[in-house]
Amino acid sequence: MSKQRNGHVLKLSDGSYFIEEAPYKTDKLDEAEIYFKYFDLIEAQARAQRNTGLDAQMQRITFIITLLTEHE
Repeated sequence: MSKQRNGHVLKLSDGSYFIEEAPYKTDKLDEAEIYFKYFDLIEAQARAQRNTGLDAQMQRITFIITLLTEHE
């Protein structure tokens, strides 16, 4: 069963995406930190600036979660 979800990532001014641990950025969208709450996103934007020295813009994403069941 699949479910569509929405969230936000932070896209840095150099085109990479913010991740919460060093090196704090990645070129791969699927490795980016996903935020669901506005307050968390605003705080992360400040961390992105502090840790990378780059401006970060909020980018809305849509993704699909697929629930896999184990069969014995």
